[in-house]
Formats: sequence, C-alpha cells, structure tokens
Amino acid sequence: MADAGSDKTYEDLVDQDQVEAIMSPEGGAAVIDFWSPSCGPCMAMASDFAHVAGQFDPEEVRFCKVNTASHGYLAAPFKIMSVPTILFVLDGEVLDAVVGRMDAKRLGSRAEWLLKKRQRRGKGLLGRLFG
Repeated sequence: MADAGSDKTYEDLVDQDQVEAIMSPEGGAAVIDFWSPSCGPCMAMASDFAHVAGQFDPEEVRFCKVNTASHGYLAAPFKIMSVPTILFVLDGEVLDAVVGRMDAKRLGSRAEWLLKKRQRRGKGLLGRLFG
C-alpha cells in the first residue's frame, strides 16, 4: 500500500505489528524485500522493485520493504542472513525466498505466480492442495 499522497508503490515495514499482520492467516499475498542502503545489489534492484510493485493492485499483492540497517529486528525471525532477500508470502506462509538481486522481469513473474496461488487458494480442497 503506497503512502497517501505519495508516488510510492510499496510499503515500508517499520514495526512488528505490520509484519505480524502480513504473517497472519489472513495476511494475503505479499512480496517482502529485505534490503540495506549499503548493499549495492539492493540499491540496483530498488527501481525494478518499485516498478513491478506499481503493476499490481495492493489489495491483491502487497509489496513491502524492510530496511535491515535500521529495522534488523524485523528480519531476525525470518533468519535473513544476506541482502537482498525477497520473500513471497501467502496468508502467513513463506512460499518462496530468493537471495540476491532480481530483475523486473523475474520479480514480476514470481509475483504473478504468487497472485495465482492466492486466487486458487479459495477454491476448496483441490485448490488448497494444488494451488
């Protein structure tokens, strides 16, 4: 969710309550980028992340960033050892994690995959088993 009155296409996670909401069973689909301002690949990926985030409705897939330099305690429960690390989360479950820079094409493709998983999840037993 972009900040009101801002051109930002993603949400900065800065407190534990925000992370807990995403990681709840009702958290929906989220792409979380754990990054640091001193990380070259993180900074190189920043514009691609913002661009891809702008292509998705935040009600369907939330794009979030955690600055590990200032909010490292938010990364600790996920055992983040390297940045960038991108988590693909659905209803509180980490479905995939990618360590290292992702270009816009690869990030967009993975976000589409997550969205499809979300759409299938509500379709009964088979949707849950094979979604």
